[in-house]
Amino acid sequence: MAKPKTVVAWVRWFDSAIYKGEPCSPDAIEGFLENESAGVLVKEDKTTITIALDRCLDTKDVRLVLSIPKVNVRCIRRFRV
Repeated sequence: MAKPKTVVAWVRWFDSAIYKGEPCSPDAIEGFLENESAGVLVKEDKTTITIALDRCLDTKDVRLVLSIPKVNVRCIRRFRV
């Protein structure tokens, strides 16, 4: 069985900010969060990039999958392994 070609993607993206349930002023909770995520590139199209932490080479199954809307992406770098 041939091994699938592996592309690892590093994605810098932003999302809405998440705050703990502690009291705070509205001014303290503005904005968004900048994120960095990396994984095996599972799928990519015009609207979404999907990466997985793990891929089984025998079954081609993936787990711990993250799908990021392209409108939230700041930068993508792809690496062939």
